[in-house]
Amino acid sequence: MKYDIDIFHYLDIYKKHYKRIIALVTLTVFIALIAQNFQPKVYRSTLIALSSPEGGQAANLGSYLGLPNLAMGNSSDDLVFSMLKSRRMSKDINNHFNIKRHPKLWWSLDTYVVTGGFAVEVKGSDPEFTRDIANFAVENLDKINLELKVTSQKPMVKVLDSALKGDLANKNTAKKGITSGLFVFLVYTLFIFFKEYFSQMKGSRK
Repeated sequence: MKYDIDIFHYLDIYKKHYKRIIALVTLTVFIALIAQNFQPKVYRSTLIALSSPEGGQAANLGSYLGLPNLAMGNSSDDLVFSMLKSRRMSKDINNHFNIKRHPKLWWSLDTYVVTGGFAVEVKGSDPEFTRDIANFAVENLDKINLELKVTSQKPMVKVLDSALKGDLANKNTAKKGITSGLFVFLVYTLFIFFKEYFSQMKGSRK
């Protein structure tokens, strides 16, 4: 059985449903914008640190002695990232700021590479809280390093720009609203086209 595709037929389908489509998309975008405004505010503080040569002075000495870099210690970005994101660091932060007594406070820490160094980004519910956590996390690296004897370099990380009071993170409200509207438009379009397709199939069997 063969069906000819008539573009004008499908345009007529859109004409029949355009009012409902516009209403659904508008309502969806409106609800998405309202929902974004009711979400809790998120603050972000960022600390910028300089990257150290892998292994530092100890690595250079090791190369003269024919020893691998890791034998003398390594303060590369990967090692620092691992320590910053470790459960040990999280525990130290929670204990230092007594998080259990402040159930409404929350935080998350992330790291990423920037030109000449790396950034420590902390997001949370309080702007001063995010600043203090970012600065403490980097300072706490030396304490962990002293206990584990990972590297002989002191301080382990050289801070270029300390974290400041957190800025309000962008919620991308408009982008999320448009995305929600497009999603509803596509879903409803599929619905009416499949409905039309099955209607034609049913009619052809009679």
